[in-house]
Amino acid sequence: MKCVNHKEKEAVAMCSICGTGMCADCDIRLAGRFYCQKCADELVKEGAIVAIRKLYEILEEKRKHHRVYALITIEITPSGYEGMFLKGIMHNISSGGMAVLCDKQISINEMVYISFTLPNGEVFENVQAGVVRSEKIGEKYNLGLLFMNMMEKQALIDEFIFNSKKKKYTQESADIANYL
Repeated sequence: MKCVNHKEKEAVAMCSICGTGMCADCDIRLAGRFYCQKCADELVKEGAIVAIRKLYEILEEKRKHHRVYALITIEITPSGYEGMFLKGIMHNISSGGMAVLCDKQISINEMVYISFTLPNGEVFENVQAGVVRSEKIGEKYNLGLLFMNMMEKQALIDEFIFNSKKKKYTQESADIANYL
């Protein structure tokens, strides 16, 4: 059997869901099973939905105990080439999350509030987010944030993404540096 993506290579694994043959370069191993890219993407999407539900349950439980959450300043360090970073941020925000760098350690399931301004001038203030990932990288902490109250702003984000596909942003124009 040949690899579905590389016809010149022999398949060394089969997808556990659809049975597609894959070479060593294409196979994705999750929890001891092999998956093709398409099926792995679906599994990750389903896993994210389950994780979001679990996070909401945890956060609701914490709210019942009247826990006080700290307001923390978060620094996002833009880098990238010709605005691709900016477009990536907008796609992440529209899907409900963002990865950020922070000077302070914040525990998973803690709440943070972040404010930022899009290059088109649209301001997002005090956007509530739950920390779903926290890892130390050198002197900083890489946080994965899941936004809680973005539904009312989704139309603005969608419009910005649509318009950004028409424009070519440069590194200098990718300034979203108004934070708490």
